[in-house]
Amino acid sequence: MQTYRVRLRPRSATLSPWQADTLFGHWCWLIRYEEGEAALRTFLDPYRAGEPPIVLSNGFPEDWLPRPILPPRLRAPSRKKTDQVWAMQAAKKGKDVRFVSLDDFNALCRGDEVLLTTSPNVILQRTELKNLINRLTGTTAGFEIEGEEVGGRLFDCQEIAYVDRSGLLPKPLDVSIYVKVADEESAKKAEDLFRRLARSGYGAKKAVGYGQFEVVEFKRFDGFPELDGANGFVSLSNWVPAGSDPQVGFYNTMVKYGKLGEELAVSENPFKFPLTMLIAGSSFYAEGEVKDYYGRLVEGIAPADDRVVQYGYAFAVSAHLAVED
Repeated sequence: MQTYRVRLRPRSATLSPWQADTLFGHWCWLIRYEEGEAALRTFLDPYRAGEPPIVLSNGFPEDWLPRPILPPRLRAPSRKKTDQVWAMQAAKKGKDVRFVSLDDFNALCRGDEVLLTTSPNVILQRTELKNLINRLTGTTAGFEIEGEEVGGRLFDCQEIAYVDRSGLLPKPLDVSIYVKVADEESAKKAEDLFRRLARSGYGAKKAVGYGQFEVVEFKRFDGFPELDGANGFVSLSNWVPAGSDPQVGFYNTMVKYGKLGEELAVSENPFKFPLTMLIAGSSFYAEGEVKDYYGRLVEGIAPADDRVVQYGYAFAVSAHLAVED
């Protein structure tokens, strides 16, 4: 598969993290509304069959990537004491590193020893207080409807943005998303979907201005080297393993409490079942040749509608993972 990188320039904060499954869900709604339900079924068929024509990564701040979760490098007792001290310092200083540069990411995937000391300060999360507006009076004063008070209720929003705060003034950062495609037609489809998504916005409360962005770049990306003899991979997306996927790896998990979007958001039960996913940066030993992707499309995820699916494919980058001698 060919790899592309799309760069999105946010015009506002978002309330939803830039995650591959959320992006894919937005794509599905776009196709459903603009092309029809039959087109959506056609789009999803190869994903259900385990042969996705387009594989998405999570969104990352510009050229930064998630720190790979790698196996520990076992050292023989005969190694020099200075090497042991170096390893302990690297483990201590790199404990809280969340993002790494592209060069460091590739070096870690090659199996090189990299001393990670600091994590870039690139994420801004803040709590913004909001108040419900009385649409009859244009104020926050409350009033009652059928005995229930409406308006005048304070609530908070957790805003998210990629911002470089290393200098004197904060600098907004673009969002980089990596895309693997089976052919040129799939590449054109992916670019078109990103540009269509920019018209409506991304994530929660996009109708009131959150998650607004523009597409500033969509082009081929050759920054991930092909490694001869790779024995594993690192995922750049949150994912859900299929039954035939590798089982030995190093990873952290998250539980996704998904909610239905668009017209299904007002259904009697708008919530999805909780879903455990492996987070971006997780690594696994491959069984045989490393593939372009792993994972699956999760079905039966929403009790309100059995047509709803959850994207769970891994954007795989080949890696040399340490093995015990």
